[in-house]
Amino acid sequence: MSPGGPLVGLRVLDLGHVLAGPFAATLLADLGADVIKVEDPRRGDTIRSLGPQHKGVPLWWKVAGRNKRSLTLKLNHERGQELLLRLVADTDVLIENFRPGTLERWNLGPEILWERNPCLVILRISGFGQGAEGAPRPGFGRVGEAMSGAVHLTGEREGRPLHVGFSLGDATSGMLGALGVLAALRSRDRAGRGEIVDVALFESLFRMIEWQLPMAEQLGVAVHRAGNAFPIGYAVGGSFEAADGRWVTVSAATEASIRAVLGIVGGDELAEDRRFADFSARTEPGRMEEIDEYVATWIAARDSEEAVRIFAEADVAAGLVYDAAMILRDEFFRERGAVVSVTDADLGQVSMPGVVPRLTREPGTIRWAGPRLGEHNDEILRGLGLSEDEIVELLDEGVIASPQPIADGAPTRGGRAG
Repeated sequence: MSPGGPLVGLRVLDLGHVLAGPFAATLLADLGADVIKVEDPRRGDTIRSLGPQHKGVPLWWKVAGRNKRSLTLKLNHERGQELLLRLVADTDVLIENFRPGTLERWNLGPEILWERNPCLVILRISGFGQGAEGAPRPGFGRVGEAMSGAVHLTGEREGRPLHVGFSLGDATSGMLGALGVLAALRSRDRAGRGEIVDVALFESLFRMIEWQLPMAEQLGVAVHRAGNAFPIGYAVGGSFEAADGRWVTVSAATEASIRAVLGIVGGDELAEDRRFADFSARTEPGRMEEIDEYVATWIAARDSEEAVRIFAEADVAAGLVYDAAMILRDEFFRERGAVVSVTDADLGQVSMPGVVPRLTREPGTIRWAGPRLGEHNDEILRGLGLSEDEIVELLDEGVIASPQPIADGAPTRGGRAG
């Protein structure tokens, strides 16, 4: 399938591993960039071995590696470094998320990369930033989540701080990294020189919690977690179990919508109750918890879809709490293009999230699912002018690895989005 999207013609080298850097590269690939995934020839990206497998095929990798061409290259080997520099000469963006100093040890630091391509944009994602105090320490997404303030705000009021059930810090860092790349490309086009985008794993979530610093500084308040409630009390909301055992989330932030919620769950008398009339009244001790009790009792007496319908009729935002099985069953996700089915050589058909963000005229495409390790070695290396004998020599020296075979018993048709 031919690429589509606004980034067609952009060449990206993805040297990242596991999540933050590779996620940024996937976002760019979905929008049309030609992304070459450079992987260790011995084991490939670690994400290939993480999570469940089906018939020996890593499921997470099929989404994380989509739209990328896989090249095995031993970067701590002199010949691997020289091949990477030859690729850099015709590349727009290089992405890495190693511990700071790793590229420099491999003689692949920014100054050397810019000698080959002065216009190269380099995205560097790390635990604590490049050159910062403590930068050489190992830093993973969960450490960044904790450092950002987000984990302190997550969990039951009297319970321990909790992380969410997926790699939020890594994914959000990848998103902001991709945004930084686009800004740096704009700068390059204007100034005619490359740029470094430096993202620390704590910064993405830290940036998203806009109110925590001014409240701590100006009011002396370090806001504490409050379960499913908004911790600064400006809105009514949370997840509540319905009579059918499913969960309903409610979110009301404006005065009108909060009054509507109170009217639904307690009638006109509750809607007019001065104890809940405005922000100051509602944030008196115990008031928000009292509202939660009214909402919880009302929802518990009804089926989930009935509760959602009644809230919607009153112009209150409410919805079911979805799990993955519900997402696969709900046709809205496929009609929207939020869920797509991709044909894959190993799995046949595999469902995965669609392209986000969605552009109307050039929406991007999913051309294939995550490829086999080294699947594109020959086409990429021959594109650099290497002969068959040279490629065999690289194999013998362990600089590259032979492509992985298709999983036993897997279909052999090629991949495209359905």
